[in-house]
Parts: sequence; structure tokens; C-alpha cells
Amino acid sequence: MKIVEETHTRLQLKHQPLRNWFSGWCLFLACLSFLIYCLVFDSASVQITCDRLTQNQMNCELRRFNLLGSMEKLKMFDLQEAYILTKTGSKGGKTYQVIIMTPFADFALLSHVSYQENQEVTSKINNFINSGQTSLLVQQNERDYLFLLILFILIIMAIAAYFATSPVTTCTFYKSIDKVFIERKSWRGNQIIEHPLENILYFDIQEKQYKYSKLYRAVIVLKSLKQIPINPQYTDERNIRYAVSRIHSFLKL
Repeated sequence: MKIVEETHTRLQLKHQPLRNWFSGWCLFLACLSFLIYCLVFDSASVQITCDRLTQNQMNCELRRFNLLGSMEKLKMFDLQEAYILTKTGSKGGKTYQVIIMTPFADFALLSHVSYQENQEVTSKINNFINSGQTSLLVQQNERDYLFLLILFILIIMAIAAYFATSPVTTCTFYKSIDKVFIERKSWRGNQIIEHPLENILYFDIQEKQYKYSKLYRAVIVLKSLKQIPINPQYTDERNIRYAVSRIHSFLKL
């Protein structure tokens, strides 16, 4: 919070929530990037089709579809084996993914499909490899998982946008008309709060404990005991204490 103007009859302070803007926009852009990845680059479903040319020679095609309907085709030759790769997360959660081995490369299928579904796919592929079947069609789908993930991302983006558009607060004390005006401007709209100076009981400094530090904000306490934060967002102590001392000096409290 900064003092932008001080005269004998007027004192004006301004607070820009830089912390909220920075963290909000960073989170919003990170979520937007992840959303684009989920829509464009992540596979929502896969399909494998195979034809057996001879007993040991197979031509297969792996098709990957994203949520927007785009398709990527990959050729696979001479399948050797399919197995389930188990991954354990930092909190102990497990995910399962089918890996198809060929002499040239390994191909991974979807990573958020149940173990039972992966077992079925693995069994079908291995049966095809080890039997005399002439064709194979296997499909996997994780669209429901992606839709829930995208819904979660959109909720986080909405919260991030709320912080990124935190209002700029301008607090002006007028001795000539015996009033204080608090104006909050943002993309979400404007708000003006006004009260006579005689209604002010005192000024309070509120603190909030964060993980590694404390932050502060200045609050007007009215005679009705209603509290009106001058800066809704908490900031550093030195800044707030200096602003409150200048208010006291201006109003001669």
C-alpha cells in the first residue's frame, strides 16, 4: 500500500495486489497449457488392428485419438509380447499401462485404464501373438477420466482468474467533507464504500500466518464495530504500519 497524495485536506492511499496478480496469472497460464495438452496431445482412446501375413509375420496399426477427434497412426511389425507396467505415485497410488514389445520399439497404450481392462487387452494381444488368429482388434478408452480432469482444471482456472483480477484499492480521506472513500476497481466491476470520518473508532492492523511468514492488512473499525479492510489482500508489515501511521498523523488521532 502506497501513499500517492497527501495535502492538508486530503490523504490518498493505493494498494495493488501484486502477489495475487502474479500467482493468479501464473496458475491460470499453467492450467491453460495443461488444458491444451489434454485436448490436443493426450490420447483419449486407442485402437489396435492387426493382420497376420504368416505365422511369425504380423502387420499392426496403432491409432491414437484425442478429445478433438484428431488421429495419429503408428505402424507396428512383428509383435513379440504385451505386458502391464505398474507405476506407483508418491502417495502410494498405482496406475497401470499396457506395453507392446516389437523388435524395433515398444509402444505404450493408455495410462489411466483399470487393471482389469489392461489384463483383458494384454490377454487378447498375447493370444493373437501365440495363436494362429488372422486378425486382431483391440480398443481402450479413457475419455471419462479426461473429462473429469478437464472439469477440475477449469475449476482451478476460475479460481486463478479470480485472484488474477483482484481489485486495485484506493482509499481517500477528505477533511473538507469529513468523509473517507474506499474504491475497489477490477475487471469484475467497481465498488465504492464511504463513511463519515466521525464514524471511525480506530485503525487496526490484522495479521495472518502463512507457512513461512506473516502478512498484514490495515482495517478501519467503525463505532458500530464493523470492520472495513483498506487493503483486502495481506501484504508486508512495514508497508502497512507506515501507512497506518500516516493516516493517524493526517487525522491527528
